[in-house]
Amino acid sequence: MIDRQYIEPKELREVMTHLERNCTYYIAGSSSIYVPAYRCKYIDKFQCKPWTDLDGLRIDMPPGEAARTELKREWPNLKRVGWNKRQVVLFDKRPPMHYGGTYQGRATYVDLSGAYHQIYSKIWLDVCWPRGLHGRLPLRAVAERLSVWKAARNAIVGISRSRTAIGVKGRRRKELYMKNHYLSPALWATVQDVLHWIAAEALARGAIYVNTDGYIFPLSMDGCDEFMLFLIDNGFEFKIKAQGEADIRSWNAYAVGQVETQIYKLKLDSSKKEFSNVEQCNPQWGEWWKRVHRIYRGRADKLAPDRSETRRASPA
Repeated sequence: MIDRQYIEPKELREVMTHLERNCTYYIAGSSSIYVPAYRCKYIDKFQCKPWTDLDGLRIDMPPGEAARTELKREWPNLKRVGWNKRQVVLFDKRPPMHYGGTYQGRATYVDLSGAYHQIYSKIWLDVCWPRGLHGRLPLRAVAERLSVWKAARNAIVGISRSRTAIGVKGRRRKELYMKNHYLSPALWATVQDVLHWIAAEALARGAIYVNTDGYIFPLSMDGCDEFMLFLIDNGFEFKIKAQGEADIRSWNAYAVGQVETQIYKLKLDSSKKEFSNVEQCNPQWGEWWKRVHRIYRGRADKLAPDRSETRRASPA
């Protein structure tokens, strides 16, 4: 039985320093560390929420653990998603990013609501890449159970590409290859390709800044309205995160209305060089997404309770 210790972030750093000074081996996670010699897991308590484990007990879990718990609950006997070694290159795909240079003026910041969650909830853990329309492992139920916790629902996509952990002893750090039953290069690549398709559509309509699922448009252009209509037509939920005077100083250093990045607040600069990794818009992804959306809606209709009998049985 592993002992679980919930501590504050400062205490977690102190534990790590103590272990390193004493050359005690530990495995580092994003919000926890595990010390095999103590059979103890130290967890950042501020990252945790009460969650139901596989035995039906409510315990405090960090987001990644909650996400893995739901995957295990959905597929308790899954050993491997199923993919060939040639697909390992799909892990190299990165989220879309575009920086068009400095900008001062009025702007609108459009944000996809739970972008990763919106995309993977409609497809499969074993989705075929590119643009597969069938799978054995639909993520719909997992996505619904995790919908109330942003960090946990986003962790699903991270888990799909998680292959390593970091082992630490003293000053030495070693990359450890882990066994991950939910490893899925095709899921990771599909989510990223959909985001690149959306980003390319934003740039085609005049966006000057893109970071994964956020898009900044000059307010003087009609392209922002056209982009929002594009999102509506394709069934994406979004919000206008900010609107007003904008000051884009460099990558990740900007203010739009009342929204300011931390780098901007601290008056620091990152790269001022213009760059873009957004892939050229492929209309096939748009056609595929519409088909996936129809399949998803069809499954939703089948799962919905039949209210016709209820209406007939109800008194007039």
